[in-house]
Amino acid sequence: MDDYLFQVEVDICSRSFNLISDDGTSKKIFCDTPDEFMRIIRVCDELLEPIQIVYKDLVLDKDK
Repeated sequence: MDDYLFQVEVDICSRSFNLISDDGTSKKIFCDTPDEFMRIIRVCDELLEPIQIVYKDLVLDKDK
């Protein structure tokens, strides 16, 4: 049986994506460059419904 992409969690701070399938399994992808990260974001925007893309909260350094 094939798995289907259910949701993508985008972490801007770590330039990573967590791909979650319809059966709950997940795979994390880390990007080496900002350009690579932006290319994957564009693919997600083109192929997925907006409700399937979740952006994680930004981590802010409170000491500054």
